[in-house]
Amino acid sequence: MSRTKPTYLYAIASVALVLFMVGFFALTALHGRKLVTLFKEKVDVWLELQADAPQEEIARIIREIRQEPFVKPETVTYITRDQAAAIMREDLGDESLMEDIPNLMRDVVRFNVKADFFQQDSLRQWREQLRQDSMVVELYIEAADTGNIGRNIENIGWLTLGLGFLLIFAAVTLIHNTIRLALYANRFLIKNQELVGASWEFISRPYLRRGILNGLWSALLAIAVLIGLLNWGQHQMPELETLEDLNGILAIFTGLVGLGVVISGLSTYFVVNKFLRMRVDDLY
Repeated sequence: MSRTKPTYLYAIASVALVLFMVGFFALTALHGRKLVTLFKEKVDVWLELQADAPQEEIARIIREIRQEPFVKPETVTYITRDQAAAIMREDLGDESLMEDIPNLMRDVVRFNVKADFFQQDSLRQWREQLRQDSMVVELYIEAADTGNIGRNIENIGWLTLGLGFLLIFAAVTLIHNTIRLALYANRFLIKNQELVGASWEFISRPYLRRGILNGLWSALLAIAVLIGLLNWGQHQMPELETLEDLNGILAIFTGLVGLGVVISGLSTYFVVNKFLRMRVDDLY
């Protein structure tokens, strides 16, 4: 039995590597989607108001904007023309550049839009809706390639799905061959148990337990490395903490445990049954 231990360790490490790759791509897809959502909701929208707009009308517009379903109400900010000019002077860094230039700024309302409403159809609809107000001169959206955002989400999803299937296929092949090598030294023991009258279920049971346990250890090893990778990434880029989805991460880790146990257990089952079906002469 001692001769099989190094092979079992190799099997555990091999399964852990495959599970790590599957988990890595799943976490990339999870955080990639949230990163795109965060990017969308950071795009500033500027609503330029009429120069002679009374305060009552400005208050009405701000109130109505906050009530719109596509607006993030906590982001609504009113900026006067004087404040806008002061911001520009600060950005230029040299106030003398604007001494002889008249203030052509207008009062504006700045806000951000919920990510779900940054699709092309919704974008066109709410832009036209806001521009219908007589107090609104124009609506500007901060430079952002919103069309590519949606396509990037879809591409990330399909890429991750395809890589996931390829990795699972590679996992089944790798794990099956690894477990077959691990049990090869016990092939005569397996066959002898059958010859003395032991049932296939009785013979398979300890190997299945070992296979399931190996799959569990592989999953835990892969999860530990992924947790370390997440902590390292958050240490390098603290803003990643805002993208953390504990429920999504827990679901991925649970899936890795199930995948490791199922693949390792099924591979062990098929390998043991393969040896049981072989004739004694074929074992040599």
